[in-house]
Amino acid sequence: MAKIDGLNDRQFSGRFVAIDGDTLALGASRYRLIGIDAPELRQDCGAGDGIWACGQAAKNFVREVLETGEIDCTGSSKDRYSRFLVRCSVNGMDLGSLIVSEGLAVTTEYFLYAKEEEQAKQEKLGLWSGAFENPKDWRRAQKAAETDAPRAGPLTVLRHVFGW
Repeated sequence: MAKIDGLNDRQFSGRFVAIDGDTLALGASRYRLIGIDAPELRQDCGAGDGIWACGQAAKNFVREVLETGEIDCTGSSKDRYSRFLVRCSVNGMDLGSLIVSEGLAVTTEYFLYAKEEEQAKQEKLGLWSGAFENPKDWRRAQKAAETDAPRAGPLTVLRHVFGW
């Protein structure tokens, strides 16, 4: 359900599901949490024997939180992927704050969740428990790797198929 408040922000409520650690869905619509950046689903963190699926862990945490109560989101704009940019609360608690407090996302707007991030760092929670690549840097590296990967052209495919 969506309503508009006095600030021209749209308010969304309902049964949201976690797409990843910073993106939610309500029906066919997607919602991106403002002020945080969680690891991508395929992203791992740590090093050596301490490697863990931090992207999947962030999604699982958000999924569990969403199952605990009523979700209300507010926002007025969309990003380049047509996702609503929102701040959400679950049982009156800020969802972005909860995610950053667990160390499962970094803050992208220093003033918004700086205290939560600093506390997670001090307690070595989640991402801060070891080595990790900032999600935006990880995405950039993945995109570069995809761009650098050789692609099979039509002649290569024909050679493979026909054994030329």
